[in-house]
Amino acid sequence: MRHFHFIFLLLFVALSLFSSLTAASDRALKPTSNESSERALLLLGSMAKSFSSLNYEGVFVHTDSTNMNSMRIRHGLLQDNVYESLEDLDGDKLEVIRINDTMVCVYSDATTANHTTPLNRPFQRFENVDSQRLLKGYQITLEPKLDRIAGRSVQIVKLTPKDAYRFGHEFWLDQENHFLLKHDLIKPSGQLLERTQFASVNFLPDLKIEDFTPKEGTYTKPIMETDRKYTKNVWHFDWLPEGFQLVWPEARVLNHSTSMLLLSDGITNVSVFVEPSMTSKNMSVFRTGATYAGETSFKVKDQRYLLTVVGEVPRITIEKLMTAFMPRH
Repeated sequence: MRHFHFIFLLLFVALSLFSSLTAASDRALKPTSNESSERALLLLGSMAKSFSSLNYEGVFVHTDSTNMNSMRIRHGLLQDNVYESLEDLDGDKLEVIRINDTMVCVYSDATTANHTTPLNRPFQRFENVDSQRLLKGYQITLEPKLDRIAGRSVQIVKLTPKDAYRFGHEFWLDQENHFLLKHDLIKPSGQLLERTQFASVNFLPDLKIEDFTPKEGTYTKPIMETDRKYTKNVWHFDWLPEGFQLVWPEARVLNHSTSMLLLSDGITNVSVFVEPSMTSKNMSVFRTGATYAGETSFKVKDQRYLLTVVGEVPRITIEKLMTAFMPRH
């Protein structure tokens, strides 16, 4: 697979688009499974809103099977504008600053900018939760106990897949404001695949507009500030995992020849890119962290196309989606 093509797609997806229960011995007060599921869904909905409605500053750590990275995040509503910054605390000095819908990447110098991949916002994929679709793909439970993350009491919501086409999720939500303090992505085997966890967090930060201003002497450049354009969707899938649906009724246009579709099961997104191609390509699948991406080519009459499918789903899902993709009749 073309590595730089894959990195571009990952960046685009990232920017395009989250009372202690009584012991089991007291059966009269223990919630039923339906009550637990309903309460868990309400918590997930509140979690999704907390990302944009709260002011916060904290340090979190992201780990997978091969890497560990720590970052600082700031988010504030200042003078009716949304300010956010994400700073890499390891390796090259790198920061992404967002003011409303405008984003700027800040590097120590131009040389660093040429070989560093921009940062992704933590938990961005959880900012839209669809309860009805979640119920089709997952068993959803609220753990009957409290825990502690970053010195704060949390409630734990678990999403256990009903099939092999998605990963499991575990969410540790702040008991007071339902902010997501820890997220685990779980393999079908039950093993941990990826973890993002706050080491410290402050929900009453003293943030100022100057905190979101690039410092003198740094190298800055805007990222991915393109107008969104759509066109008629001429493609469809003759198979989708239960709960997955197309998010947009039309296809998004990335350039003069590439179209993008987006699938979601209510919490997990899969991005689909299709573009005309002059060369034939056998199916291949590439993995980075928890993300799988697949490429293959196919022909419709005399025109050949390149299909790329990217998402935090198991390899089998990517492979089956590529074989199920075809033109509308």
